[in-house]
Amino acid sequence: MTEQRRALLWLSFGAPERPEDIWPFLENVVVGRRVPRERLAVVHDQYLATGGASPLNEQNRALIERARAELARRGIELPIVFGNRNWHPLVPAAIHELDELGATDVLVFATSAYSSYSGCRQYQEDIDRHGPRFHWTKVPPFAGHPRFLEGQATILRHHLEATNPDSTTTVLITTAHSIPVAMARTSSYERQLADVRAVLNEVAAPWGLRAFEAYQSRSGDPRQPWLEPDVGDLIDAMARQHPIERVIVQPIGFISDHQEVRYDLDILARERAEAIGAVFDRLETIGEHGPIPDIVADFVEAWLEGRPLSSLVPAEPALCTGVCCQPAHSS
Repeated sequence: MTEQRRALLWLSFGAPERPEDIWPFLENVVVGRRVPRERLAVVHDQYLATGGASPLNEQNRALIERARAELARRGIELPIVFGNRNWHPLVPAAIHELDELGATDVLVFATSAYSSYSGCRQYQEDIDRHGPRFHWTKVPPFAGHPRFLEGQATILRHHLEATNPDSTTTVLITTAHSIPVAMARTSSYERQLADVRAVLNEVAAPWGLRAFEAYQSRSGDPRQPWLEPDVGDLIDAMARQHPIERVIVQPIGFISDHQEVRYDLDILARERAEAIGAVFDRLETIGEHGPIPDIVADFVEAWLEGRPLSSLVPAEPALCTGVCCQPAHSS
């Protein structure tokens, strides 16, 4: 009988790390789709506006090191291999590394907390496409994990305690990546976001604040309906209703500060807030100092012990069962 060898595949979107990476990275993202080159040129220039690179890969490496430390603290020895959908290290290279390790049973952690086609099933399709020769199990969308909910609450709580905002002139906005309405209807995306927002509303209540819902980073066919309102449009709309002196934006839909956070919030949304004379506070993403490594370790423990991974996200009535994200399986 072949000895079972286990490993963890840390799977992310990928991002350019140098200006010369930007074009080939964008071409990888849109391969097989008819995206006009003019549109890619706009995104290319947006990357240049934030320094010509993204911190996403670097932040993933830091998270992986923290996850290794947490696993070691729990007495777990497990190789972690890093792979990306759209930029180096790409999925085929990660699978090759797993083969080199002799892995036969792999837990896949995708760095997307929410359920949607692009945030869940597309990662599974990438693994299938490259034909791994091992049994694999995907960590389900983890936005309902108690540590994730408390981590988001802690970020907001610490900021409010430090700033003590005036409820009459402060606006709190939670943002997530907009997706097509048709895609949202086949997933738990909006409900998962609503669960996180409900927790944040409780945190904000003692300050008299209410968290407004917004989306960002819309792309694609302008004729197709996407989730709204856009964060910038919401800032403008609320400013027309009453004076605003401070805008607090918490990007709950992202675990790392990648391009959608650094450009769409730190530049575009900030400009909209400053245009109405308001201070703009963009809160950190949960991956910077939050519990992502602990969450990963929780799933690893459950996996090694043979417990259902769904037991760690009790708020989810049905994990990965819709069109958006089919159940993980052996390949």
